[in-house]
Amino acid sequence: MFLQFFVAVVLAINGCYGDGACEEVMVPMCRGLVGYTHTRLPNRFGHTTQVQVYRAIERYWPFMDSDCHKNFRLTVCGTFLPKCSPGSNTTELPCRETCFSAKRGCSKKLKQGGSKWPNKQLKCNRFRRKRQGSCLKPVPRRLTPRPLRYAYCERNTFSVCENLSPPIRTLPNMFLQSDERLIEIEMNQYRPLLQTQCHENLQFLLCGTFAPFCQSDQQPFVQPCRETCEAVKTACLETFRGLYGGLPWPAKLQCHRYPSGGAQSLCAAPNDAESILQN
Repeated sequence: MFLQFFVAVVLAINGCYGDGACEEVMVPMCRGLVGYTHTRLPNRFGHTTQVQVYRAIERYWPFMDSDCHKNFRLTVCGTFLPKCSPGSNTTELPCRETCFSAKRGCSKKLKQGGSKWPNKQLKCNRFRRKRQGSCLKPVPRRLTPRPLRYAYCERNTFSVCENLSPPIRTLPNMFLQSDERLIEIEMNQYRPLLQTQCHENLQFLLCGTFAPFCQSDQQPFVQPCRETCEAVKTACLETFRGLYGGLPWPAKLQCHRYPSGGAQSLCAAPNDAESILQN
């Protein structure tokens, strides 16, 4: 038993979990946002698919978006989806310094959110130090998320929203995201789905979610109506699963998040957007 434990520790330290080929990172809270593009499974927790990884780390998504610390996303994603470089037999896990900085910055916010630092999964002293070899080093200053800013009724410059009417948006969105660079990266994850034209209102839903519409009265912003979301999800769900390795419909696009339309509606539908939104 001791020998098995010792071997497991050595494998974890040296990033030798996973015996499959490198595969593209598809999990949305990590894809395009962690500085590498490929991973290898199974990971140290025995997850063999990215669907399993998604389920395991989905609860940390809000803390990634609110940026409790610049290294939190890299620590979580790098632990569950270790970096894989084609042609290499090993994977890279976060450096010990990366993990400890994230823990110092996020433990308090996790506690405020009814959670706590997952010591069993993210035990920082299990990771190698930067000087001990290859590992995922702390996020460079140039990639640090920008502070939260408020921008009301500005022109929508996100490329996914090109030619969308109305062309005005407000930030932060309902996920407290205001860093346009990170929002752009996340929205671009859906380009393959948009190209399928699975539903005519998919662009409207995505843009109204990540860059909500501006309204002329005191309402901070207006989201798409729940009915629009449900129609898009029904039409696009199977296509989404096929394109993204069987992943579930993204938590950020779950339709219960959106208000329902009606006579006193505080939401926007494609056919009435021009009449209720500021141009």
